Amino acid sequence: MEIRQLETFVTIARLQSFTKAADELHLTQPAVTRQIAGLEAELHTRLLERLGRKVELTQAGEALLGYASEILRLTDEAVRSVSERTLGTAGRLAVGANNTTATYILPAILQRFRMRYPGVELSVHTGVSSHIVDMVAANTVDLGIVAYFAPRQGITEMSLADYATGVVVPPDHPLAGAQCPVTAEQLHGQSLILMEQGTNLRSYVDSLLSAAGVAEQAALELDNVEAIKKMIEAGLGISLLPFISVEAEVTAGILCALPLANIPGAQRRLSAIYRRDKYLSAALKAFLQLLQEEVGSDKSKTPAPR
Repeated sequence: MEIRQLETFVTIARLQSFTKAADELHLTQPAVTRQIAGLEAELHTRLLERLGRKVELTQAGEALLGYASEILRLTDEAVRSVSERTLGTAGRLAVGANNTTATYILPAILQRFRMRYPGVELSVHTGVSSHIVDMVAANTVDLGIVAYFAPRQGITEMSLADYATGVVVPPDHPLAGAQCPVTAEQLHGQSLILMEQGTNLRSYVDSLLSAAGVAEQAALELDNVEAIKKMIEAGLGISLLPFISVEAEVTAGILCALPLANIPGAQRRLSAIYRRDKYLSAALKAFLQLLQEEVGSDKSKTPAPR
């Protein structure tokens, strides 16, 4: 068996399509078909079945898949290990991050990492936290950075910091004038600008409001935090946002960020996660250390009212 054949087989099994596998591997479809045919000839059995447009594993294919995935993982580990001993801290590092982290925390971290280790080729994948966890589990990324990680078998968590969520208002809002933490009672009747339904941040904010006994009345729903901030600036309402997402506007005096006084759960844990069986390359170890230095060192993520 050849490594290339196993890579093609695993890709087809994941995508359930010869055509999609060919596109991802940058091969022609006949080349993909030949590799699978060669693998099946070597093993004297059928591994894949075409059922209309869908491709499914045979029982033999299911038996091979686990071994093939592990062989590819070990092959990648061997190549990285040899490269590090030859070139020092080099190679590739794929990082996944939830959208808030990717927008407001990760750029500065990546800049510092690139300055320290210019030989490492970086790639970044973004999405909701649950999607990033799935990418880590599938070994699509080497490392994930997510908000609130529920323990999952086979994945190691490194807690970094707790980030607060609070009330964000324009400077001329009555709540801003009080310069005090906002109580649940003060949120009643406010025009709330929230993320759209189905997003992680909306679910989290809904849980905070529910815990506070606040009847949710969304005046506006938007699909990104930057748009919400612009609507707050325009005086169209207030929102509950991670403070990390409004640091620049608060510093500039464009917005005010106010902690929540009596609403439980307003702190969200930020964690780095990776597969428990993951080979910790020099590049990955260096990135984890930098995260601890730059993110974990700042323990206070709740600003004073301003």
